[in-house]
Amino acid sequence: MLQFIMERNVLLYVLAAACAVGVVSQLILKQIYERLIRNTQNTGEAEGKFLQQLRQRFQYCTHLNEKVGNVQALIRKSLMEYRFWGMGLRQWKRMGGWCLAVSLICAFAGSLELIRSGQNVVTGNTYFWMGALAVVLTAAAYGISDTGYKREALEVGLADYLQNSGAVRGLHEQAEGEAYGDFEEQADVAAPTPIVSVREGRKAKRRARAETAAAQAVAESRTQAQMAAENRAQREKRELKETLARAKTGMQETAAERDKESRAELLRQMDPKEQERILREVLKEFLS
Repeated sequence: MLQFIMERNVLLYVLAAACAVGVVSQLILKQIYERLIRNTQNTGEAEGKFLQQLRQRFQYCTHLNEKVGNVQALIRKSLMEYRFWGMGLRQWKRMGGWCLAVSLICAFAGSLELIRSGQNVVTGNTYFWMGALAVVLTAAAYGISDTGYKREALEVGLADYLQNSGAVRGLHEQAEGEAYGDFEEQADVAAPTPIVSVREGRKAKRRARAETAAAQAVAESRTQAQMAAENRAQREKRELKETLARAKTGMQETAAERDKESRAELLRQMDPKEQERILREVLKEFLS
């Protein structure tokens, strides 16, 4: 089975893929740390989901306990819970080691099979040189990323951001505003109620009654004005209907007169015999 795999260079492909994944994972981890460190440099509004959640948690703990006893523990816990593409920072860091282990296993298996077949360990051993290259590339990736120093710089930056930036200042201003509001409420409650004499009380009652009566009078006047406006509108509507009815009747009468005149003119233009015949037929129909 191993001979079949080696003939198709499957081990070499797996070795190269594992080495590439290990190197890329460390470069991605480097970019993650640099982005988080860059977000902590803005002491104003929090940038990024991680920093916003950390700031909200810090403010909640400060509001609940008046202060945070161990800021470093809060930061480390948040970094342990941080996820990028479903993996934590420690998993990204260890991925390079896992991939290097897979590469070395493939290199060892291929070299062992070549030694059994009678070849030299170094000369012409592609697996040996590929394994050495994987070690060099992975070590270079770890050295370039320098995740240990970047994590320490990130923790220091987060501690400085939480303790010396607007996160605490905004919370203190909110607390001072709430305390000032409570003080005003207590002052209002503690203010003595003025003593009112009987005469002033009666005057106040009469003034209140007069204001109530005036308000009622204004309301009644408004109601009467509305009713008068409604009555005027109804009267105008009725007059308009009557005018339209009279106009319609006049038009009907005018039409009837025109029809009568046209018939009389027609009779006058007829022959006397024809007029007599028509009159007889009309009288006959009328008497029957």
